[in-house]
Amino acid sequence: MAITTKDPHAWFVATNDAGETQTVYNNERYEHDYPFGFEVNFADIASPQQNTVTLYNMSKEHREFYQKKQHCYVAFNWGKDKKILAEGYITKIDVNQSDGVTDTLVITFTEGTDYNNIQARKLKVTKKKAVNKYKHITKTETYKTGKKKGQKHEVKHRVKYRGTKTVRANKTFRKGTDYKTIIKGIASQAGIKITSIDLAENPKMKRPYTAHGKPLTLLKKLVPKTKSKMVYIGGKLEIVNPKSNKRTWYGIDDQDLVQPPSYNEDGSDDEDGGTWEITIPLVPDITTNVGILMESKYLKGKYYVKSGQHTFDGENPQTQCSLSAI
Repeated sequence: MAITTKDPHAWFVATNDAGETQTVYNNERYEHDYPFGFEVNFADIASPQQNTVTLYNMSKEHREFYQKKQHCYVAFNWGKDKKILAEGYITKIDVNQSDGVTDTLVITFTEGTDYNNIQARKLKVTKKKAVNKYKHITKTETYKTGKKKGQKHEVKHRVKYRGTKTVRANKTFRKGTDYKTIIKGIASQAGIKITSIDLAENPKMKRPYTAHGKPLTLLKKLVPKTKSKMVYIGGKLEIVNPKSNKRTWYGIDDQDLVQPPSYNEDGSDDEDGGTWEITIPLVPDITTNVGILMESKYLKGKYYVKSGQHTFDGENPQTQCSLSAI
């Protein structure tokens, strides 16, 4: 495939609490030739990525529009059709810097929702528990001996009986429950939104399972046992089968490569070995878990994207990828 590299368009759009938007737009044409840079990251990990946008020579009025927690996105395409690379919420705004010629403002935003701070108590459920209870009753009895024989009097008794008590307990799953059911149950209870679940395997629990601990930590332990991965794709949390052929595929040949692929033995924790690093002109649709069909004289075969970065310095839009064999 020969990647089209004509007519680049780039957007950075932020929206404030009042619903007002500010758009930085560059299509290299008159009145829209506003160069800005960005670094958009993607990786097969269960933590949202941090991305940066670098704005140049922006007026004070426009700089002051940006505030933390504003929703924003970066988009790019070769042509007018906007393709969002990443969207999320502004987490950091650096101090405006100047070298006497160029003013530079760097904005950092986090893609998607970070579920790391959800506490273990979210997995507590309300249950009814059988317990011993006591009640006091009053009975009228008659003295059978002594001076008061025959007289009636009231006697209080403490009587035990079985009752129920409402308690908060960790969510549990029965023996034989499959992993997908447990994963969905924990996510639902904790309010963690998983857009899609595609497990490579779906074994069953050999003993009862108690969800004890922080929800995201539990999911990070459960998912690898299904030979799957929990990742953020486009800001949405997904569980994917890294070996699946059910994915978007892109063919890459020597016309597309900026330089020959390089092998990185230390860049992977997979049993399969290391990763291949490639650099190509920016392809907006390439992200985590996308399939790459390498048709280069340097590298051939089927791979999937483990991690990478879309970068743009105002002049040279590129995509760098780490590829793992399927």
